[in-house]
Amino acid sequence: MSNADATGARSGSVLILAAGRDGELALEVLNNAGHACHLCADEQDLLDRLGDDVAALLIAEELVSERLHGNLTAALAAQPAWSDLPILVVAQNSSEALRLPGLAVLGNVSVLTRPLAVDALSSSVAASVRARLRQLQVRDLLGDQQEQARRKDEFLAMLAHELRNPLAPIRYAARILQAHGLPADQLRHTAQLVERQVGHMATIIDDLLDVSRVTRGLITLSAAPLDFADLVRRTVDAYAVTAKDKGVGVRAVIAPQPVWVRGDATRLKQVLDNLLDNAVKFSPAGREVLVSLCKDAGQAVVEVSDQGAGLDPALIPHIFEPFVQADRSLDRPNGGLGLGLALVRGLVQLHGGATSAQSKGPNCGSTFTVHLPLIETPALRPEVRALPHGPGGLRVLLAEDNRDAADSLKMLLEMSGHEVTVAYNGPDAVTTARSVCPQVVVCDIGLPGMSGYDVATALRQDPELQNVRLIAVTGYGDAQDRDAALATGFDEHLCKPVEPNALLAEIAKAARGANAVHGGTRVR
Repeated sequence: MSNADATGARSGSVLILAAGRDGELALEVLNNAGHACHLCADEQDLLDRLGDDVAALLIAEELVSERLHGNLTAALAAQPAWSDLPILVVAQNSSEALRLPGLAVLGNVSVLTRPLAVDALSSSVAASVRARLRQLQVRDLLGDQQEQARRKDEFLAMLAHELRNPLAPIRYAARILQAHGLPADQLRHTAQLVERQVGHMATIIDDLLDVSRVTRGLITLSAAPLDFADLVRRTVDAYAVTAKDKGVGVRAVIAPQPVWVRGDATRLKQVLDNLLDNAVKFSPAGREVLVSLCKDAGQAVVEVSDQGAGLDPALIPHIFEPFVQADRSLDRPNGGLGLGLALVRGLVQLHGGATSAQSKGPNCGSTFTVHLPLIETPALRPEVRALPHGPGGLRVLLAEDNRDAADSLKMLLEMSGHEVTVAYNGPDAVTTARSVCPQVVVCDIGLPGMSGYDVATALRQDPELQNVRLIAVTGYGDAQDRDAALATGFDEHLCKPVEPNALLAEIAKAARGANAVHGGTRVR
């Protein structure tokens, strides 16, 4: 297809209204130039074919009747704001054309005079078609923006709903915990409730950030040879317990041989978790989710199939887009923000793979498929034994300006046997560190008076504190935030809200000699 053909196809047809041989010649010339054209039988045929997909009108001036003029005026007045349909009028001479009653009212009118050269006709129509194409592009852009705005509004409403849900039990739990003489079992139950709901909120925030990072290309994979079969097997086994609580079975069909891919185990587990969560969420109790893995044409192919709600065929092409959801009812019993599948697609694409979805329709179940490129079986490496957990009892400096967060974390660390000192701003953190000589500093980044980065720089420049273990605990969680923290001297970067055991494990590394000094050089 030539460029002219492509333009004509995208912008619709040129409607020609001319009598006898004039019309036939115009049709022949414009078709030869690559334009999609229609020679109208009469003015009613032209009026019937008017629409957004029309590129231009080519009309002989002698056929512009009062009726046609009136109908065109009404039709053009009703055009949307983006539209300005080009009209080419062929007249005996320009002065005669301009005398046509109210011709200027039609708007975007160009007058071509007879005798008309072939090149002049072709170039005039081509210019009109190009202008119309730009109008249609504006139309599509406006439509996309309106759709994005609608999705954004729906998403913000869903986000508010999803965040308010866990906030409600947390608020109730806070009031319960203020009661005196609370029985131990009720205290434990309330604490577990808070931890569950905070974990739910953290998942929502992590998904939001991950989708944004994937979209902007800010996620860096820690890729290595990986037995994908083993990862699928372990993920299914772990998720089966959750699915059982919902009355849904999960079964895996996986060959016993390894299936080697190059991937980031954490991110690929995230892919599988999202697919399993989606399948179980939309499966009624008593049904089964099937996970299968095989090799096909140099690809590892994993399928997650459910017998649940299914998908509307019109939704399938958009199901991996952010904020797209099948369930838009008010109660939305399955919740969620429509981010999980978008994250799946983004992470799989980072691994050089592809995703797809199939469904026969509503209530007919769904199958989600992931393809990942296979690699050769890697050479075996000697097993590295994990270091044992070190003892507690470390001197810890906690730098955190949120007093509630600082005080609660101080209690948690003291319960684990650590000696904790708190500083609520940057300058105090540096002064206190020089006074107490901590073995570990847990430091927020957004501190008043001096940022956490500046605190880390100051401590690394102090000969007495060069070997202290620095852990950034912050709400800034992008890849560049982690890189900035490590570049200024932090040993680890953890994103709030940190799972307590993860923080305790990082602190324990100081006791295991992870920050030992060899030959005067700090090993990180």
